[in-house]
Formats: sequence, C-alpha cells, structure tokens
Amino acid sequence: MHQQIRALIGDEAIAALRRPVLDQARGLPARIYTDADALEAEQSHLFPRTWFSIAFDTDVPAPGDAIPLTVCGLPLLLVRDQHGEVRVFHNVCRHRATLVLETPCSGAKTFKCPYHGWVYGLDGALKATPFWDGTAESKRMPVDRQQNSLVPVPAQVWNHIVFVNLQGNAEPLADYLRPMDTELAHLDIPALELGHRRDWQFKANWKLVMENWEVYHHVWVHEGVFDRMSDEVDLKTGEPYTEMIAEGNSMFLRYLPNRPQSASARATLPRVPRRHERATPHSIANAVLPNTTVTISDTTYAPAIYVPIAPGLTQARMAWYFAPGAALGETHAPAREAVLNRWLGPSRRYEDMAGIRPQDHHCMELQQQARCSPVANDVKFSTTWESNVRYFQDWYLRQFDL
Repeated sequence: MHQQIRALIGDEAIAALRRPVLDQARGLPARIYTDADALEAEQSHLFPRTWFSIAFDTDVPAPGDAIPLTVCGLPLLLVRDQHGEVRVFHNVCRHRATLVLETPCSGAKTFKCPYHGWVYGLDGALKATPFWDGTAESKRMPVDRQQNSLVPVPAQVWNHIVFVNLQGNAEPLADYLRPMDTELAHLDIPALELGHRRDWQFKANWKLVMENWEVYHHVWVHEGVFDRMSDEVDLKTGEPYTEMIAEGNSMFLRYLPNRPQSASARATLPRVPRRHERATPHSIANAVLPNTTVTISDTTYAPAIYVPIAPGLTQARMAWYFAPGAALGETHAPAREAVLNRWLGPSRRYEDMAGIRPQDHHCMELQQQARCSPVANDVKFSTTWESNVRYFQDWYLRQFDL
C-alpha cells in the first residue's frame, strides 16, 4: 500500500513538498485528489490506523438510540447502550453477514437481524438464534454466544465527538489528542448542549478541507463575513494577526491579542463554561487530523466531521453546541440564529452561498474541478499564511511511512 501511494505521488513530488523553504515547496500532485486508487489506499491504510471521527454523541442521546453509518466503506452501528455508554459495532450479523440495523431507531431494547431473526443486545451480545436447530430456543445445538456477538470497534467520545480506531492498535486517544486537549483544557466542552445539527455532501476531496485551515482566503471566499484584509494582517508590516500552530495530529489557528476587534452585531450568548481562566487567547479554528475540525468562540462550539464517499465527494456532519440553557428556548433564540446565519446563511439553503460553510465547500468544489488539469500539479504555499497546509500534506505522507 505504501508503494501504491508512492507511485501515485512520485519521489520527486515528495521531495518538492519537503523543501526547507516553504515558498519554494510544492504541494501534492493533482491525482492524489482525483484517483480512486488514492482513496482506496486511504480507506485501507490511513484512516484505520488513526483515530477517525464518525458522529456526535448527541446523535444517540438516550439509551436504546442507534444509527447505522458507513465509514471507509464499512457498515457500522452507533448505539447508546442501556448504561448510557456510547458504543460502535460492525453492523454485520454473525450468521450470514446481513446488516443488523437498517435505519435509525430510538428506545430499542435489542437489535434483530431482518434475515433470520438473530437478536443482539445493546452491548452487542448475542441474545437469541431462533430455530437455528429447528427448536424455538436452539438449545439442542446452541450457537456459542460469546464467540458470535457483534464485533466491537474501539470507540471513545471526546468533547461530544465519537472517534473510532478501525485497526484497533492506535495509540490511546488521550495521547493522540494531547495537543488539542491541552489547548482547550480550560473549557468545559462536555457540559455544552446541542443547539443544531446539519449533514450535507459536497463535490470535493476530503483533503481539501484540511488544507483550508488558513485565513488567507477569508476576505475573498467569505465576503460579508470577513470583509477587510486589515482584520487579518497589519497592512504596514505585512505581519498576520493569526498564529498558525501544528503539533502531532492537531493544527491550530489562534488570533493574536493585537488583532483589531471587529464590531459584532450578534446578540449576546452565555460564554462556554470555563474550568479555569486562561491568560492568553485560545485558538478559534482547529483541526484534528485526519477528518475533524473544531471551531470554538467564546460562546459556541462547532465541530465538524468529514467522511470521504468518493475521490470527489465528501459528507460533512456538523453540530453547534451552546452553554447550558442557551441551546433551546426563546430567550437566546435570536443570538443562536445569528450564529447559524453566519455559518449557513439566513435561508439555511446550502446552495445560497450566504454562510461560511457553503462558501468554503463551493471553493473546494472549484479546486476539485481544477485538479483535473496537469497545471494543478504546481501548487504553491505562502510563507506568511500556509504553513499549516504543508504540515497537513506532510502528515498525510507520514501516515504511509513516506
């Protein structure tokens, strides 16, 4: 698999990406975004060895709530069990490999395979194999229930995001997320409540999302939201007001204290609860590689998950969380609407291009179309703005031991 990716990229392009001077380096070649072999290698090698996000714990809010998911081409089952624990299983009956759960459900006590009626508990345990041996309870020739329960997937919840390690041998999630955990340690994110959820698809490669983690594009892509370049860079010195940091599996964008404060028309929302106060500003736009973004303001936590479907098709799953008591009800409704308008546009119609997220994805779609050209192999990086972009591309290569 390593050789497959090496052949797609080429040793010359790998060396060009890693040139010491950033503005002399060159980005990954176009075919790594368009070739089905690249996605196959990612799904069989890159994603399974990482901690990969698939959903939010609030997607299954109560015991017995469950949803089927497809991740890296694999059918998975996300459930909150009878004890309130979030679990993930391979959504495959142990009899003749049929999907156990077809559609989302609420308040389930068990799961029953629709093919031959095998029954599983919320903890995945095999409960019944009716008429397996011709008898109702299959006691004459019983199936070994311990050996034929649903196969679990290592899964943990971090700040409402459900991460899985498909291969089962990644480093502990706490170690994988340590830089991000340290960055956000002063915030009580688990206490936040869900205010809004949204899923959609866009026609671009998943890697383009991670390469969007810079502010150079703001005033051109997000007209109406970020309108002045003077908010991003000191026009006299050319020094940006954003600190770009990358460490381990995390990337951060942190506004510096001297950044001009733009007037905000948004209504006031309660702050995200603090475990303790922090002396310096926390980062506002973060990424957990390979497929998670974590955007957080003083009042809103907006994580997003990006799941590749095809080389040029990605599913986005996004959630907006607010302080306890502010996520629902009329008191804070105008302020919540202002936040969602900023992200999604007032109409909530994705194609209207009036919010940050559809604007980003539209620009990624334009990049994806351009990747069909050989000219797209000559991708450059700004030393001022785009160190995180090159960091992600180098991280990508390192996952294949290149």
